[in-house]
Amino acid sequence: MQSSPASRRPEERLGWVVAKSKRKGGGRSKPDRDALKEAFSDVKPLGGGSKKRVMPSVDERPAGGPRTQAPHTPTEPLLVERDGDGAVLGRRKKAHPSITDALEDARLEVEAECDLHGMTVAEADREILRFVRDHQQRGDRWVLIIVGKGLHSPGGKGTLEEHVVGTLSERAAARYILAFRTAPRRHGGTGALAVRLVDRL
Repeated sequence: MQSSPASRRPEERLGWVVAKSKRKGGGRSKPDRDALKEAFSDVKPLGGGSKKRVMPSVDERPAGGPRTQAPHTPTEPLLVERDGDGAVLGRRKKAHPSITDALEDARLEVEAECDLHGMTVAEADREILRFVRDHQQRGDRWVLIIVGKGLHSPGGKGTLEEHVVGTLSERAAARYILAFRTAPRRHGGTGALAVRLVDRL
């Protein structure tokens, strides 16, 4: 004979109430169902029954969301100066005077050299970019670019020197350059440029 709920022990009565609640409300008591219904009373369904998930645009995504490739920011050209003897100096505004002084010091020790003898302008551009990029990434900071003195050129002027100055100060290679100037005499003088590469890009 089955006992009535009132004659059962407290824990048995609790189990009976839970079971009864599940049979009547699908797992929720009437007070729970009423509260849930009231909480969602002002929720309206999406029009058209669409279940598509609308993703925010790239500009609306939070900082911690997926990153997109930032557009390339052009490198600010280096400032270029020439003195009466034809020596050239190129530098970023933030370059400390001690850097430019070191570039003309006879005691300067360069870590790598790039010889452009016999190259066309296009070849020189590609070689300079490869050279400064690779050596900056290796950790080198003081390098030498040999342009020649133009001893065998018309008028006795190097055909590459002016172009190389533009390459180092304005073109793709410029982002790797902190400063450059006509090399000390023992490194080639007017036939070469001593270059200080940037520490960080």
